[in-house]
Amino acid sequence: MVTHSNINLTSAEIGSLWTAYQNNTLATCIFEYFSAKNEDVDMETILKIAQSTSEEQLAFITEVFKQESFPIPVGFSKEEDVYPTAPRIYDDTFYLMFLRQMAKVGMATYSAALSLAVREDIVKFLNDCLMFTSELYQKATELSVQKGIMIRPPYMSYPEKVEFIEDKSYFSASLNPFTSKRPLNAIEISHLFMNMETNLLGSMLTTSFAQMAHSKEVREFMIKAQEIAQKHINIFSKTLVDNNMQAPMSWNTNIKNSTTPAFSDKLMMFLTTLIGNAGMGNYGLAAAASMRMDLGSDYFRLALEVGKLGKSGADIMIKNGWLEEPPQSADRKKLAQEK
Repeated sequence: MVTHSNINLTSAEIGSLWTAYQNNTLATCIFEYFSAKNEDVDMETILKIAQSTSEEQLAFITEVFKQESFPIPVGFSKEEDVYPTAPRIYDDTFYLMFLRQMAKVGMATYSAALSLAVREDIVKFLNDCLMFTSELYQKATELSVQKGIMIRPPYMSYPEKVEFIEDKSYFSASLNPFTSKRPLNAIEISHLFMNMETNLLGSMLTTSFAQMAHSKEVREFMIKAQEIAQKHINIFSKTLVDNNMQAPMSWNTNIKNSTTPAFSDKLMMFLTTLIGNAGMGNYGLAAAASMRMDLGSDYFRLALEVGKLGKSGADIMIKNGWLEEPPQSADRKKLAQEK
């Protein structure tokens, strides 16, 4: 029987492992600061589990890369990218909110990676990662409910009977500003809520990053990112309110006044980009799932705005030598020309 020892990694497996390495080195730095500042006994256990699991996943990826004679990525380090002695800037409830939202990103990332993996050891690793992020999400959700800080999606009345769409106006009439928009359906409401949550986290993070950043250009980028996140929150909130639904309130947490950096500018830029990319992915899913065409139009327009912000962020990272290049295939044309 052929074993994984003589089966090369596929491009999909290389990409998944490289991405997981970047994200887990990021996570260990963030958890290092959170653990140093956390004062909540209930949070201590979940933070330790998240930290130790990230380190175990890094150890596995590093070993695979060594066995494959694959260069170990740079990623992030506790020595250069996190400052645990910096003053507290987040409430303990923020750590719980952050864990829950990043677990969502992890579930989406690992499920996609798992669907493309073939080699036995990589399949098992990605499946274990998916199971852990799912359990982390469950633990963070349960603790949020226990502490009374859980923000639930809006409630709606149950339908009295099964109905079928009988008119094309269900999809298109809402584009006419003089025509009344039909009520939102449950799927559309869920995506509006999810995108509000993502932007709430982004708004809070970029507010704190703007205060802490060393570089003026990074501070200005974070201010711009915060303004965009807040703008998108207002758009989604208005859509729900116009549908006679209560828009979710923000989390009961706040950003403190410290301006002492807790993280490097490189880490803050990477994390902001990561959340922005997750947001664009959410917008794409929401546009595809929303049957009201005005919603799809909004999502595409807002995704473009996030994409432009991401491009400006990438320019800053390239300028400062912070943007690590993902593994790429050989440039066959260049090789032929140089021969």
